[in-house]
Amino acid sequence: MEIRLNSEVSLQEAEDTILEIGKTNAIHLVGEPGIGKTAMFHRLVERTGYRGVYIDTPNVELGELGIPMPDHATQTTTLYPNKHWGFHHEEPMVIFIDEITKPSSQAVVNMLHPLLNERRMANFKLHEDTIVVSAGNNSSDGVGDAMKSHTISRITIMPVRKPNWEEYVEYGSRKGYAPEMLAFVKAYPHVLASYKDPTQVDNMHIFQPKMPQKSYFCPRSGERASNVIKKRGSITKNALVTALIGTIGEPTARDLLAYVDVADTLPSWEEVITSPSTASVPQSPAALCIMAYGALQRVERANVNKWFEYMKRTPKELQSVFCLTARKHPKAKEIVLTSPAFVTWMRENQYLF
Repeated sequence: MEIRLNSEVSLQEAEDTILEIGKTNAIHLVGEPGIGKTAMFHRLVERTGYRGVYIDTPNVELGELGIPMPDHATQTTTLYPNKHWGFHHEEPMVIFIDEITKPSSQAVVNMLHPLLNERRMANFKLHEDTIVVSAGNNSSDGVGDAMKSHTISRITIMPVRKPNWEEYVEYGSRKGYAPEMLAFVKAYPHVLASYKDPTQVDNMHIFQPKMPQKSYFCPRSGERASNVIKKRGSITKNALVTALIGTIGEPTARDLLAYVDVADTLPSWEEVITSPSTASVPQSPAALCIMAYGALQRVERANVNKWFEYMKRTPKELQSVFCLTARKHPKAKEIVLTSPAFVTWMRENQYLF
């Protein structure tokens, strides 16, 4: 097997690895800003069912972790951890130490060291099933990250890459991102490229640490832009444009707005379900993707057969995008796979798979 140094893992690979070895090794996630490292904390808590402890290192002072309390009888002191963190409870936890490379002081990192290696806080040992994770950015990102050698020796470093468009669309479909955003990323996968790729030096969509930027596209800002798009019916077009530029930057916002304009010309979901045999059918690839991703979020048992009736009138591209994505979508999967209309469609379109 080829061994590649300086390799990176996907977010899913990192998450799965943490669940396997995070009870013995403190895993340190390192990657570009806004790619989903912090969001992994919530998924780990959900998958384990453990109590979550989130430590925002830059905003934690030494006294917030614990303070020495005097024992007058012995004339000694004992460190009392802050009750807020719950280190004194004998229960499994997911401890996520975010931005450990940007501490308010080195003393804070030193206080956290026993969690990383000895798996304790003061005199309280962590439960044997407790998972410890830390996170930070690349030093080349230019956002102030640094880690000393005695901290590095206590952790297992896992560089995390940005998601590719397939991973982003799958995740965004589950989270209910605006279908316009998902279709846009599918068509513009370079918005998820990395500045570390020499070919992306002129990519104005992404984070570029050597260039002054107000806003840029990353998975985190993409989610915020999705929130803006979903509320566009309640704000002016000027406010929509301004908000998107302020969220993901002007180059990306201008390209994304083209997909929003396309979406506003599509038949409504109500029209599709009420009149599946006569509702207009879009032909452009952008429109087809928006229709497919939008259907994933709206399909129900009561309307799935109507949707398939309409879908059969559309080009195969829309049909395959919808069905392939639905098989990975938690809600749509259960509805679609148990639908007689889907079984019939699969039998008629086996060649697509």
